[in-house]
Amino acid sequence: MDKLKTGIKNLDSILSGGIPVYSLNIVSGSPGSGKTIFVQNIIFNSARNGLKSLYLTTISESQFKMVRHLQEFEFFSDDFLGDKFIYSDLGAVLRKQGTEKVLEYLTEMIKRHQPHILVIDSFKAIRDIFPDEKTFKAFVFDLAAALSIWEVTVFLVGEYEEKELTLLSEFAIADGIFHLYGQEEKRFQKRYLRILKMRGTNFEQGEHLFQISPAGIEVYPRIKPEGKELQYEVKPGKKGFGITGLDEMLNGGFREGTITLITGGTGTGKTALALKFLLDGAEKGENGLFLSFEEPVSQLIDNAHHLGWETDKYLADGRLDIKFVSPIELDVDKHAFEILDMVSNKKIDRLVIDSISSFESSVSDIQKYKDYLWAIAQQIKRRHITVIFTVLNEDLFSPASVTKNQISLLADNIIILRYVEENSSIKKVLGILKARGTNHDRDIREYEITLNGINVLGKLDKANMLR
Repeated sequence: MDKLKTGIKNLDSILSGGIPVYSLNIVSGSPGSGKTIFVQNIIFNSARNGLKSLYLTTISESQFKMVRHLQEFEFFSDDFLGDKFIYSDLGAVLRKQGTEKVLEYLTEMIKRHQPHILVIDSFKAIRDIFPDEKTFKAFVFDLAAALSIWEVTVFLVGEYEEKELTLLSEFAIADGIFHLYGQEEKRFQKRYLRILKMRGTNFEQGEHLFQISPAGIEVYPRIKPEGKELQYEVKPGKKGFGITGLDEMLNGGFREGTITLITGGTGTGKTALALKFLLDGAEKGENGLFLSFEEPVSQLIDNAHHLGWETDKYLADGRLDIKFVSPIELDVDKHAFEILDMVSNKKIDRLVIDSISSFESSVSDIQKYKDYLWAIAQQIKRRHITVIFTVLNEDLFSPASVTKNQISLLADNIIILRYVEENSSIKKVLGILKARGTNHDRDIREYEITLNGINVLGKLDKANMLR
């Protein structure tokens, strides 16, 4: 089946290649949900591919006013107006000649301009003009029959509430239904897109975040954990830290493509240990990405210099990339997609997220937080990326606490960092709680963070292990 490419970021992939040509599609949503910009983005992108669109309005919005609003967007071009973008006011026909002249006017306009795409905005306004539901229903079915002969791809735009989508007659004739809506959160409004119906093609179901930017509509597909058993190839290689004592405890390192939690109290060195993991990979020619929810890039680089670690050359040649993401402005739906996009484009071998505790505190929906982490875990395992999540343990001296919300279940490996008290002094110790597929050291060992990096020392005295 031939498909109309929307050209909207990530939408065509959600639609398995695009919208079937000659289909009749309804774009619904409340005022301000982005319906008109959504359709106009599609028709201007189509104009660049040589397709002509006929845009009919039914409300008193002049072409001048519409163009003035569209000029804010990068997809807009004056060159298409009057050639690939034909604008006309169907509302004038409705007001002056009545509903019985609508099909006659549409036939005349389509014959004259021979468009590939027809838009009626707003179709809901036509419904409101008809005297009763029976008369409008007859009009709807006559319109559908006529459109099937004209062979145009149709978009009917309307201010419909979600409960109306299964009740009104126009939705019975639709091949495709796009529903746009917003949700008010404490910090900002979020917009979502759901494809409720699309004949003739597969599509990704569920709630997809979208944003309206200067580029136009940008869709971020829903990242979801899969219910079926995860199937992926286990690689034989190992990834270490380049810290002699620690790598020995891990019998050479983590298995490639596994997920590690480094959990510990504040100041125990979770961030430093995770960064050293990426630097070890960079020294071996691997690409690493550090996503920080806590410390800005400049501070991380400065801390690395104080530990005697050289980051500049790896940042310059692309083997190391450090990104700071403010947890206050974090959008979980968008961020999950962006992580997968970055690791694919940059061909990342090692990934650090520091810390998922800061991320968790910014998410109001804990279930969405869990789904996000599970989905990320599944996707990165398929890509054979070795990952570290750092987690804050608020009980600084606890010998057993790992994480809350059962996040430890997604980990293949867990390193615990904590404090112990000895002779009125505080020492740092670490232990390997688990390391999947590795015969790891089970001793608790003391470690130090010095100007020369991280040093793992000997076993801790048993008398102090539980203090």
